[in-house]
Amino acid sequence: MITGTQRALHAAHHMPSRGPILDVADVERIVEWHYDDVLAYCRRHAPVRDAAEDMAQEAFLRFVRSSKAYDERGKPLALLLTIARNVCADAARSLGRAPHLVELDEAAEPETHDAYPVELESVLAGLAPDEREAIELRFDQGLGVADAACVMGISRFAMNRLVKRALAQVSDALALESDGRLA
Repeated sequence: MITGTQRALHAAHHMPSRGPILDVADVERIVEWHYDDVLAYCRRHAPVRDAAEDMAQEAFLRFVRSSKAYDERGKPLALLLTIARNVCADAARSLGRAPHLVELDEAAEPETHDAYPVELESVLAGLAPDEREAIELRFDQGLGVADAACVMGISRFAMNRLVKRALAQVSDALALESDGRLA
């Protein structure tokens, strides 16, 4: 069975070149390192769950086709997640739906989805979509504030405020649940 990573690598090898942006070794390394992260993001944000693999592959193809020269000092994951966010938004618009977070069961994503405790999962589900995405980018994907802000198209300061507000809500909700269980 061919994996999504193998399909993305195959497609990257057989695309017409637009100049010396990335060589094949760079593309292979980036796909191998980040395919699972991009796929996990697409699974959470795709308007149709079954389309997540196609959307992840499209994100890598857009990354390779990008007319911007890739800077080795940059963070490819931040750029890939920005592209994946746009791919998911494009797919949602084409279906006439607003992009949203998709809830996953553990069987849908066994290798890349670490299940949160039930309490935390329910608290995260209660956050506003932009707050949940900020938490996801910062802590699930491990992006820095600047990179996460770039993915969401907001300033670093706005990202900091968003993360702080979301963390405060999570902390308050978990404290309430904890107090409720002790009473």
